[in-house]
Amino acid sequence: MSLDTLQEILDFALDKEDASYRLYHEAAEKAGSISGRKMFQEMAEEEAGHQRLIARLDREIVARYTFPRVPDLKIGDYLHEVTYRPDMTFQEILIFAMKEEERAFRLYRQAETMTSDPELKRMLLMLANEEKRHKFALEALYDDKVLTEG
Repeated sequence: MSLDTLQEILDFALDKEDASYRLYHEAAEKAGSISGRKMFQEMAEEEAGHQRLIARLDREIVARYTFPRVPDLKIGDYLHEVTYRPDMTFQEILIFAMKEEERAFRLYRQAETMTSDPELKRMLLMLANEEKRHKFALEALYDDKVLTEG
């Protein structure tokens, strides 16, 4: 797949946001705790919101967005890739999702360099920050549920 133009990146991003939505919806059903289920449901809704934002290029939301500082636990950086399967364990879902969020973060950062439109740049940086925030939430959950219970 070629991602040479901004439109190709945005189309790809819409597909990735949809895939993330479905993954988090499925993960919510598999979550062993109420807090994990709630977190995945919220992430699924955020991914759906990202899809709407990309499709509409919602300038109002982009203009209001504040960029929170998001730490990086780097847990996902040290884990091996996991191939998606419908019967994934909770741990595998977390690993897969961490890797997907990192890829999405890099994609949005790359896309931001491909445009000179300040509003589009801001939207892409906002989406990158949101993906980084999701990765942090997944890493924190992994630390809490897998590393401390493993």
